[in-house]
Amino acid sequence: MPANQSAGNELFAALYNATKNSLYHYLCTYTKDVHLVEDLMQQCYLKIWERFDQLQDYNKALPLVKTIAHHLLIDVVRKRMKEDTVWLETLEGEIENLMEAPADTSFVFLQALDKAIDRLPENCRKVYLMHREEGLSYREIAAQLSVSVSMIEKHMSKSIKLLKADLLKDYALVLAIAISMSVN
Repeated sequence: MPANQSAGNELFAALYNATKNSLYHYLCTYTKDVHLVEDLMQQCYLKIWERFDQLQDYNKALPLVKTIAHHLLIDVVRKRMKEDTVWLETLEGEIENLMEAPADTSFVFLQALDKAIDRLPENCRKVYLMHREEGLSYREIAAQLSVSVSMIEKHMSKSIKLLKADLLKDYALVLAIAISMSVN
C-alpha cells in the first residue's frame, strides 16, 4: 500500500472501478452462476488488496486481476468435481446396500438410475459406462476414443452432475429409498 493510506484507498478504488465490469464479463464466460461470479470477484479483490503494495503498475492490473480470478475459479471447479465424485461413489455404495434391500426397492432405484444414464448425452454416457461399468481408467478411455484425458474428465464431470440432478429431481423416489433403508 502506498505510504499515504488515503492515496492507497483511492488507487484501489480506481483499480476496482476500472476492472470490475471487465472481470465480471470475463467470469461470466466461464459460469452463468451470478452468485459464484460475485463471490469470485470479492475473493479476487481481497487478494489484490492484501498484495496491493506489491503492485507496480496500477494502470495495467487487469491481466493480474483476471489471472487471480481464473485461479480462484479453477479451485472452485476442482472442489465441485471432487464433491460430485464423492457423491457418486457414495451413491454406488448405497446401490450395493440396496441390492440387499427388498427386491421392489432395489428394482425401482436401479430402474431410475438406468433411465438417468440413458438420458445422458451420448459422449457422456459412453465415457461414464466405460469408466464405471468396464472399469477403464481415464487414460485408457482417452486412448480408445482418441481424445485427451482432460476431455474424458469433462465428460465424467458432466455425467456425474447430470445424474445427480436427474436422480435428485425425483424426491419421492429418494425419500422412499431412504425410508426403506432405515426400516431394515
